[in-house]
Amino acid sequence: MLVVISSLCLLYVACALLYQADERRAAFAQIKESKSMRYGLRSVAAILFLVSLMSMAPLQGWLRGVPIWLGMLSLAFVLGLFIAAQRPGWHAPSAMLAAGLGFVAFGGAML
Repeated sequence: MLVVISSLCLLYVACALLYQADERRAAFAQIKESKSMRYGLRSVAAILFLVSLMSMAPLQGWLRGVPIWLGMLSLAFVLGLFIAAQRPGWHAPSAMLAAGLGFVAFGGAML
């Protein structure tokens, strides 16, 4: 169960990073002005996608794990877009909270 929680949290953080990496939607002026920072955010998001997939899919088997991961990815994107649309100021803090929870759950699952 901890792997599912950590994967969902990491997917939410990756979705928030992709959202913030867009030049028009970035919450901080440094990100809007710096192409390398936006590329860095996209790279970290891709790494988080891979980490969550590699932790989730082998537990269920690859035939079941990948569709489950895709469903969790869809849930994370919808949740992120809902939060960004309703409360734009909550998007970055909620991603930081999800990152902390995700890494704690990931560490607990690996023990």
